Amino acid sequence: MMRRLWIAAGLLLALLGASLGNAQYAKRLTDGMREQLYQARVQAELGEWGRAEALTRQVYEDWQSRHFYLHTTMRHSDTDQVLRGFRTVLEYVRLQEPDQYNAANADLIAQLELLAEMEQPTLTNVL
Repeated sequence: MMRRLWIAAGLLLALLGASLGNAQYAKRLTDGMREQLYQARVQAELGEWGRAEALTRQVYEDWQSRHFYLHTTMRHSDTDQVLRGFRTVLEYVRLQEPDQYNAANADLIAQLELLAEMEQPTLTNVL
């Protein structure tokens, strides 16, 4: 009887550890992406649209390379919204439309921030 209790407690601790590890990974991943998107915005403001597009495309490719992880650990509707955000930003940077690009890029940065926030072990997320 006591052995099963210890096994159950061990499994719960392993799941808690995996959940906390996932939260940290999601935060590091999205923080890096948000920083690169911010740098792309700075490049666009300087008129360096090619560099802005290259940075944005790199972030998009990083996002796509983690497709399996993202769809396994996060809600599909949230990851799909981020994907649509990337496509919008890439279109506006290609067209060199500063107002639309800045708004879409800011929205994408906010979506990435919220995505990581949903994974954090806070009282709001637990309840």
